[in-house]
Amino acid sequence: MSCVPIKPRFTTGLTLTLWYLVLMTLVTGGLLLAGDHLLGKRLLDKDRQLVATLLDNYQRISNDAGPDKLLHVLERDREFLLLSHYRVRFSDPNQQPLFSAGPALPANMDGQLSDGSWHQGRTLGGYRLQVALSSGPRQQDLARYRQTMLQLLLPMLLISLGLVAWLTRRTLRPIRALIHRIGSLQRDGLDRPVPQTASKHTELGQLTLLFNQQMARIHRLVSGLRHALDSAAHDLRTPLTRQRLSMEQALASSEPQHWYDSLLDCAEENQRMQTQLDYLLAITAAEQGLDPARLEPCELGRLLEEVAELYELAAEDKDISLVTELAPGLRIQGDPQALRQAFANLLDNAIKYTEVGGRVRLSARRNRQRIEVVVEDSGIGISDTDLPHILERLYRGDHSRHSPGHGLGLALVKAILDGHQAPIEVTSGRGSTRFCCTFSAEG
Repeated sequence: MSCVPIKPRFTTGLTLTLWYLVLMTLVTGGLLLAGDHLLGKRLLDKDRQLVATLLDNYQRISNDAGPDKLLHVLERDREFLLLSHYRVRFSDPNQQPLFSAGPALPANMDGQLSDGSWHQGRTLGGYRLQVALSSGPRQQDLARYRQTMLQLLLPMLLISLGLVAWLTRRTLRPIRALIHRIGSLQRDGLDRPVPQTASKHTELGQLTLLFNQQMARIHRLVSGLRHALDSAAHDLRTPLTRQRLSMEQALASSEPQHWYDSLLDCAEENQRMQTQLDYLLAITAAEQGLDPARLEPCELGRLLEEVAELYELAAEDKDISLVTELAPGLRIQGDPQALRQAFANLLDNAIKYTEVGGRVRLSARRNRQRIEVVVEDSGIGISDTDLPHILERLYRGDHSRHSPGHGLGLALVKAILDGHQAPIEVTSGRGSTRFCCTFSAEG
């Protein structure tokens, strides 16, 4: 069943731009309405002040010179009042109009009229003076304000919309690159990184960087798994082939001794395969994490001394000097059985690849809150090509291919130390290899 690539449709940028348009329209409309309301209120207050000022002037004339003088002044100001959009009514005590300029005004009503004009009246010695200011000039000012605001805000809205569309497209570019990269995984494989289109200091730049790191890690894991499966298949195929040949030879013979020898060969090959599978299962178990129930305070110096005693005879057989330099009081929290197996593997490798008459040193010392354990030998060394890979599963360097083993010992060591959060560092030169493990001290 093949996967059909789906061409992605990028609508996020369009959606964000449309949402911005809606929000900006609402905000702009709200600003226009608020500005229109405030300006209208301010202009109305100005009309109220103008009407009150005109009434104050006419009241002062009436109080100083009498109604007749006021009537004379009103007649004189008729043209000014009409040009200034004032409406004036002056009535005698019997409510009979003595003077009128502009449309008629209601007799007993102060405040804003139905047409928006502001109206106010006063009683002057029995006479009634009413003044109203038309809303026409105020409405014209409001219309000019609205027109000016629209002329300013509409271009600003269009320019900001274009900028938002550009910024959205630029911001979403790393995400689109991720989508294209994920969509092309089947075609291009895992080793091609996503282009870093955003700064590493931004969230999207960090996302791209983390994605590339994870993809590189997955690529390494897949490549390692493929290599491990190939190596395991090769290593298991050899004993299976030997068993088949041994059994075929036994079946072709009528001698019971041949059958007995064939069974022994099959048992030996089965033991090798079981050992390899046990190593693989132990590595998997160690990589899944240590069992908290098995963690306990460990005296690391004493544990290392016990491991060294196990390999003293093997070192003597090869005339190798096994030196231990173990400081007291090196307490850590760990799994003693797993740690014994890890350091046993390191010592076994050191003795195996050290020539006759060589030297192996096992040391442990405390450095503040850290405990450093070093296994160093004067053996054949590790080449620069093999050094980065010796802790991988089923990897065997050129010098170790002719030695017995499965290439799983150091991988198990790393898995156990990783479970103890103890990093391991490997350095090697001509005739020397050094493994340094660093633990956190307890207390």
